[in-house]
Amino acid sequence: MQEKDPLCETPQENGGQPAERESEAACAGTGEESAPSGGQANDAPQSGAESKPGQYSEGELKKRRRRNTISFIVSLAIIGCVVYLLFQLSNTLEKGDSATFYDLLREMNWWYLLIAVALFIVMYAADTLKYTLLGRTYGHKLGIRKDMKVALIGKYYEAITPFSTGGQPMQIYYYYKNGMSGSKSTSITMVKYAVQMLAVTAVAAIVMGVGVGKLGMVGNEITRNTILICGWIGFGLNAFIPVFVTFIVFCPRPVSWVINLFVKLLHKIKIIKNADKLEAKIRQWVDDFAVFSQFVYKKPLTFLLLFFLCLFEPVIQFIIPYFVLVAMCGTEVMGMQGGELQFTVMVLSMYATYSAAFIPTPGNSGAVESVFMLAFTAIADSVLFWYVLVWRFLLYYIYVFLGVGMNVSDVIGRIRRERKEKRGRSVPPGEKETGNSERK
Repeated sequence: MQEKDPLCETPQENGGQPAERESEAACAGTGEESAPSGGQANDAPQSGAESKPGQYSEGELKKRRRRNTISFIVSLAIIGCVVYLLFQLSNTLEKGDSATFYDLLREMNWWYLLIAVALFIVMYAADTLKYTLLGRTYGHKLGIRKDMKVALIGKYYEAITPFSTGGQPMQIYYYYKNGMSGSKSTSITMVKYAVQMLAVTAVAAIVMGVGVGKLGMVGNEITRNTILICGWIGFGLNAFIPVFVTFIVFCPRPVSWVINLFVKLLHKIKIIKNADKLEAKIRQWVDDFAVFSQFVYKKPLTFLLLFFLCLFEPVIQFIIPYFVLVAMCGTEVMGMQGGELQFTVMVLSMYATYSAAFIPTPGNSGAVESVFMLAFTAIADSVLFWYVLVWRFLLYYIYVFLGVGMNVSDVIGRIRRERKEKRGRSVPPGEKETGNSERK
């Protein structure tokens, strides 16, 4: 029997509401095809020979994993170079008046730093609960430990791949290895990604719009205007996904028509060669996101709860820099304190992050640290280098190190299992029986 997606019911099963009939049509494109009479549908990621255009085959996912290993090595090299360049840049901006590590430890308010660490734990716990919620919605409970691993897999592979593209395929692969069908694993990752982007875009639009005047804290006019312009460009690029998903939910036919027209135009002017292949991939991508419409229509309360959980990440992500700052510089900085200082730090952090959003290095490494340092030159004063380093560690480097630990643990566990199986095969059956009778 084919494993059934609880969100992909037929109109007869759910009363045949018009919105749900659209959802049924969307289900057809997510890999949930009906099994022929007397046959069996294969819902898992397929072998390379059997995979359809636009789908993640098992062979493709394994190749991605090998490429991700190379990305990890490149990421480590970039991180090393970035830390060195940050130190040099901070010395230049502070004119050699940088605080030493000893000065930092002596002046640090550790309670505020502990609050920043606690907020990171809350953010990671909220990310884990998203997968727990979606797993139960789709009728597949992995358990909290594995949900934590799914969250870490996503963060780790996003951190080591350009434009954060590596997380979802590896999450799908992990789900598949744990017995989940290909359509359900794709649906979970796509729904989570769409809702997350929607929440991030909503928070960023409000904070960046209301707080644009806070950019006056950036002393250099050229730097200030560059951060302003690049920040909104980065916001626009990131807002494309939630806007596109919204159009898929409410206007699926016009979206399909525009895509077909766009592909044909590119083919006609000789920019692309194989129009059918590209169209199939884009259509599959649209179909993957179309599952979001099923989720909104059929599970509105679950959608609202998931959206609420997704709000934690952007809010906490841009509150953490405030607690790191007051831990190093005190509760009053440049005449600001409390909510005013916190909002200023949040605005500057968000503009700096979005300003580097289109840089194709893993995790925007190098660019985001540099822009962040330029934005906080006047505020962080002599601890600028340490401030940027600790902030970046709590929101980026830590996922790289945790991901390395996860992979090392997996390799050790696999070696132990293989040795155990080898020892079991090496013992003759007669000796096993004798050993069992002696123990009895």
